[in-house]
Amino acid sequence: MKKAILAIMVLGLCFGLATSAMAAADSDTVTVTASEVDLLEVTETTAITLTATAPGATAYTQGTATDTGGLKYSHNSATNKKITATATGTPATNDITLKVQIGEENAGTLVDAGEDQSNVELWTGIAAGGYTKDLIWTADGTLANTLAGSYIWTVTFTSADV
Repeated sequence: MKKAILAIMVLGLCFGLATSAMAAADSDTVTVTASEVDLLEVTETTAITLTATAPGATAYTQGTATDTGGLKYSHNSATNKKITATATGTPATNDITLKVQIGEENAGTLVDAGEDQSNVELWTGIAAGGYTKDLIWTADGTLANTLAGSYIWTVTFTSADV
């Protein structure tokens, strides 16, 4: 009988240790939420000088400026985006035409013969991602209708759903 009790104790001890050696398991559900991103940044200032390079000229030579990497844009929307621009500027009489081009897109006219333009579509169909593009500016005018002086426009770029 002592042997039987001893055998039962040894078996009990073995099963007890085997149970405590088993690993415990549980699970956790992790949720990752991506915040909405729609970030647009453009160069703060750009300067273009209009000059006439020949006697008897009636118009300025086209003035240009390139802001390398001047537009940075990121979005993570499931909907494609577009970028538009609106110019508001100097009330002085002039016939300046001001255009801007984003990278390889078509140039948009922001000021047409001195008249400010709004919601000019510059880039459309922008898929989610991050972009850095050049801004290429051009300005034209005539000597008779754009007198010497400074003409200043604020150009506001806006992103929106296509």
